[in-house]
Amino acid sequence: MQRDFHWEQLGEIAGRENLTFDPVLNGRWSGAPPKAIARAGSREQVCELLRLAHGERLAVAAAGSMTKQRLGGVPRAIDFLLSLERMNRITDYQPADLTVTAEAGVRMGDLAEALRSENQMLPLDPPFGAEATVGGVIATNGSGPRRLAFGTVRDMVLGIHFVTAEGTAAKSGGTVVKNVAGYDVAKLLIGSLGSLAVVTDVTFKTFPIPPASATLLCAFESAGQALRAAQRILHSPFAPQALDLLDREAGELLAIRLGSSAAFVLAIGTAGPEPVVERMGREIPALLQSDGPAEIVRLAGDEESGLWSGIQELTPSFLSARGNGVVIKSSVVITRIEEVVAAAQRTASENGLASATLARAGTGVVYSYLRPRTEAADEGALASASEFLIQQTEQLGGRAVVEWGPASVKQKINIWGTLRDDFALMQRLKAQFDPRGILNPGRFYGGI
Repeated sequence: MQRDFHWEQLGEIAGRENLTFDPVLNGRWSGAPPKAIARAGSREQVCELLRLAHGERLAVAAAGSMTKQRLGGVPRAIDFLLSLERMNRITDYQPADLTVTAEAGVRMGDLAEALRSENQMLPLDPPFGAEATVGGVIATNGSGPRRLAFGTVRDMVLGIHFVTAEGTAAKSGGTVVKNVAGYDVAKLLIGSLGSLAVVTDVTFKTFPIPPASATLLCAFESAGQALRAAQRILHSPFAPQALDLLDREAGELLAIRLGSSAAFVLAIGTAGPEPVVERMGREIPALLQSDGPAEIVRLAGDEESGLWSGIQELTPSFLSARGNGVVIKSSVVITRIEEVVAAAQRTASENGLASATLARAGTGVVYSYLRPRTEAADEGALASASEFLIQQTEQLGGRAVVEWGPASVKQKINIWGTLRDDFALMQRLKAQFDPRGILNPGRFYGGI
């Protein structure tokens, strides 16, 4: 390759053994691949690499295990990938204080194992759960089924160390639950797809693992019935940990066998002391009888953990099996979930596509999975269906984005939907945090 800037300086900073040219990215990249990968081993090296990039106006993308590099917009040309995979230490863990600090390259599976040794957990359940890294979860605001009970990343982060685009180390927040100083900056970084700064270390609050759990699978003939049942639970004294709606197609991806008349299943996750779990197992089915569930099945043990693991990994499973498919994330008030589900099914049918749906029935997040019915990708149909669903969600007062999909499809449409008044503020923030526009250009909201 033609080395048109000071590549040797990257090697001098990270170590020549940690610099790779013409990288093999194994399908985990959208758009033109970076010209090199520099693997930083410390916060100081991240600072030096970003100072070099800022001075030379080099476009940089940061990553750990690269499970989510294809999420969001297609970045403009990236000069080098700043890998944080070597920064993989849990640097401080205080079980008595319910806090843990980990470097950005720590894999969530390894973090979960360390917490489990103290009977604690970080209930985020992001997709690509075992392989995803702390930095990637922060950058994408990754969460899963238990967001109903515990919230999202923003609710669990106590402090973040990061490096600015100019190469200056900074921090936001603290290391104890009561310290919230500077927390707003941390909130800005969460979900920003690495477009404002490079996160190097994160302090989370942790939670005790509940002593018991069980899950009820309730099969229904329609989404309306299932969602009315969900509403009944949400307005009851019961506090489920998760409340997810899946249509038949999503159920088949997870090998859930529904009755012949059942088109939807409501998965109700419960946890807590054994008597509480047993009580919910008895009383929730009685509560839902008027909603007409066709069948109710109780899961525990390996069956239960396998179900929720499958739900957590539904997007990766879909992308692995249907590489030419599209995943659209819609956010609406929970009373509009049924209309989003219907719109996704309708637009899939009208465009000759297959579809599957997963909805967080207690929070209003709906994932629509669209794919061609044959191996050949129908990019025009995928683009049309995606645009229609984004428009329909906006008409319902919500927002929708194309999270995943072939770069060729994303480049045909506005994956972010209608840009709102907050876009001008985001542009100003980008200019303030990254004045030369070197961090992941083009990947975040509106092509920032």
